[in-house]
Amino acid sequence: MNETNTTESSGHTESTIPEALKEKLHLCEAVCRELEVLADSPGADTAAEAAALRARFDGVSGLPPEFEELLRKRFDAAMKHLELSKEENARRDALFAALRKDMESLVAAGELATLRELEQLEKKCRRFASENPGAAQAVEAEFARLAPLRERLLAEAEHEKKTVEQADALTAKLAALTAAEDITPLHDGKARIEEAYARLGKVPAEAAKRYGEAHRQASVRLARHYETLDLARWESYTLKLDLCKKLEELSALPGSEMMSVSKQLHEIRDKWKALGSVPREKSEEINPRYLELTRALQHKVDEFFSCRRQEQKQAAAEKKKLCDRAAELAGSTDWAASAEEFKEMQKQWKLLPGAGPAEHELFANFRASADAFFKARSVVLEERNRKFGEAASAKEALIAAAEQLAPGDVRGAKKLREEFMNTAFAGRGEHELRRRFDAAMNAFFSAVRDDASRKETMVRELAAELETLAADPLAGQARAREIREEFRLLSCRATAALERAALDKFGRAFEAARARAKESLCESFRPLALRVAACAGDAGAELPAETELENYPKLRQAARCIAALRAGEAGAQERLDKCFSSSRNEYEKIVSELEALGAEEAKPLTLAEELEAAILGNFAAAPAAARKKDPASEIRRLREACPGAGVLPLAELEGFFRRFDAALAAAAAKHNTVNQ
Repeated sequence: MNETNTTESSGHTESTIPEALKEKLHLCEAVCRELEVLADSPGADTAAEAAALRARFDGVSGLPPEFEELLRKRFDAAMKHLELSKEENARRDALFAALRKDMESLVAAGELATLRELEQLEKKCRRFASENPGAAQAVEAEFARLAPLRERLLAEAEHEKKTVEQADALTAKLAALTAAEDITPLHDGKARIEEAYARLGKVPAEAAKRYGEAHRQASVRLARHYETLDLARWESYTLKLDLCKKLEELSALPGSEMMSVSKQLHEIRDKWKALGSVPREKSEEINPRYLELTRALQHKVDEFFSCRRQEQKQAAAEKKKLCDRAAELAGSTDWAASAEEFKEMQKQWKLLPGAGPAEHELFANFRASADAFFKARSVVLEERNRKFGEAASAKEALIAAAEQLAPGDVRGAKKLREEFMNTAFAGRGEHELRRRFDAAMNAFFSAVRDDASRKETMVRELAAELETLAADPLAGQARAREIREEFRLLSCRATAALERAALDKFGRAFEAARARAKESLCESFRPLALRVAACAGDAGAELPAETELENYPKLRQAARCIAALRAGEAGAQERLDKCFSSSRNEYEKIVSELEALGAEEAKPLTLAEELEAAILGNFAAAPAAARKKDPASEIRRLREACPGAGVLPLAELEGFFRRFDAALAAAAAKHNTVNQ
């Protein structure tokens, strides 16, 4: 009844739905159908297509609530189905990736892969293909890559099966011969069966166990037969066969086993001698075989020991070199380089083979040298660490003093910094100690910089004092240096121009005063020099007083020599002659340079030369080669050099003065300078 009403209601509704609404409903239903189809067949762009369908569905508006609710439920159900489908595909892809990884691992295993593992992997692939029919073809294609591995494993299984069959056949044949009443076939065929079994190579364990049991029983049967038929001879023969087999096994061993082979060969010879004779028919077989095997094996052993002795000899020589070098380094004080070399020599020692009988002595010598070096090194390192500790303690004290500096104690801070820099290195803690000290210094100088107004006042006072000192700059030179240093320590940027102006003013006054002083020295020098020169030739002439000569060291020295000569002191004349010789060289140099200046052509200075000459005028210690670029400065320098030249005999001194005056006038005229 309800279904009929619903159908009728729906039919009535459809007949009354407007065409625009129908189109919207059809569009929404089409979107839902496409989404349902997409959920059943998802692809790589499922997310993009689903987003596009959602946009189309959400783009339809104006639906009645009852239709919108039904269509929304259908759309959400299709979307949920799509999400579940994506999860299922992801799970299937993960399983397929795991199978591919197992296949790749099996292929990579190579010789280690087994047929059982391949069969188990094949079962997994079949189960996956049955559960996911759509991926069956891809699984089959991937599994086809294992076809070569399958063929190899099957071939190995077939070979193993054949080997087991052949081993079982030999076992059965050996068991049949053992069970037979006639012992002769067993006696003759046992060795052939053993050779045939040996040619089989690797035999599976179970088949090998069966063969071993049959072989043991055959051996027991033969042993019993030997007991009844000349038991002692046949037993000796069997044992000697085993010894020959053992010799053959020893011959196949590598050279590295020859030490053990030598001992076993000695034991085999002792066993052979202890054994009795063999049956006559076997004597011609076993004895030559034994002799040939022992001779060949002894030859290999002899070669081994010969090579070993040579190797030990070479190793002893190499280790002797290491011992000699170690003895040289034992007293070395280059701790780092020598320690590294010792470590390198220890590595070389370990890589070298043994040195035979000399090994113990060589190693003892090498170890003694190494111990001596490292013991001395430990003592030095301990002393170094002790000094590091003392330096660290001293720097800790300086840090504490820096942290407690009184405000404005710049000199104290400078002294602490100088002491800190002069304190020895503190090892690993140096960086942290320096950081702490610098932090304390920075904090102190930060406080100093904060007191800017006080500094400015001090700078102005010092500048005023510097201007006062400019009245007598020569007397105030020391104080001016202190004021310059205080300017530097105050480092007041606000008064930098004032500082420069005061320093420049004092500098100009000082240069002028120094020039006047030099001029005064030049003016008073010549009369004094002539007086001293006259005293050298006239014993009655009065020498100038020491106070008059205090600014002329060479004149004072010559006057003292003349006074000593007058007093009759030994060696006074020789000292005076040395003074004359030194002064003669100095005068000759001065006059020669002046004459050269008067003879050379005057050239105008370039701008660069003028700048350089101006700079050189501010520095008294400028190189002579650079001063020559300014003739005026050069003439002035040579004129001022006369008071330091000393004294000569009177006639010679007057001759030099005449040459000097002429050369000075010529140079001044040549270069257009004033002869001051």
